[in-house]
Amino acid sequence: MNNIKLNYSLSKNSWFGLGGKANKFFTPDDVNELSNYIKKNTNEKYYSIGSGSNILFRDKGCKETIIKLGKSFRNIYIKNNKIFCGSAVLKKQLSKFALDNEIINFEFLSCIPGTIGGGVIMNAGCFQSEFKDIIDEVSGFSKKNLKFVRYKKKEIKFDYRKTDLPDDLIITEVVFQINYGSKEKIKNKIELFKKKKEAAQPSKIKTGGSTFKNPDSKNKAWELIKKSGCDRKKFSKVKFSKMHCNFIENDGNSSADIERLINFTIDEVKKKFNIILEPEIKIIGEK
Repeated sequence: MNNIKLNYSLSKNSWFGLGGKANKFFTPDDVNELSNYIKKNTNEKYYSIGSGSNILFRDKGCKETIIKLGKSFRNIYIKNNKIFCGSAVLKKQLSKFALDNEIINFEFLSCIPGTIGGGVIMNAGCFQSEFKDIIDEVSGFSKKNLKFVRYKKKEIKFDYRKTDLPDDLIITEVVFQINYGSKEKIKNKIELFKKKKEAAQPSKIKTGGSTFKNPDSKNKAWELIKKSGCDRKKFSKVKFSKMHCNFIENDGNSSADIERLINFTIDEVKKKFNIILEPEIKIIGEK
């Protein structure tokens, strides 16, 4: 297969711009290629990735096969008054599609990086909206069952930044509910959200987005980082952003420094507040 690369550098697939090499990097063109590959390589362990907006690849690389879905998983269309969206579509692209078609409730996606598949898995959200509010059903390939499966919204348990969808599931398509509204109001809402984001979060830096989940409704991750003094901590050229201290700013060349800052912060917050911060960033690779 031309879309299998060996000894592939992962740094270009992470917003941090870091990472070693993957033993194998597979980009299936369509659902048949995806299913055939997994069925023929049942003993192979793999990670499915999107745009790499919240991924940190370790310096020593990855023995597991990295799967990144190809172009045919980036289609969006309307059928039977529902949106059908490939899991490799970027969230901001779906938000723009909804705007163009005068569909409401997708405005918040304009401010969240990454692909639809990753957003579903972690029930991503902002501005009081989450994926659970707009999803109708999720389809994907199950490595465990070696077949395509479908989950209706009522079959999925959504929680803060997580779902109970199986770890072995590679999401291929998501169906969304449709509600129509004023294009002008949709556009204004998107512009308002973008302005709020620009005023509160850093941009044009090498980052992985929000580093930690908020522990609960009473405790914000950024406040715990600041109160523990970790916002001033630095490992080589890695530190928390002055604009928003739940965002790591990378000017270095080692994933290990980012992981050190993450682990240091977890330890300090645990010591001082007896609260365990859970990373929102996914760390992949050999230690």
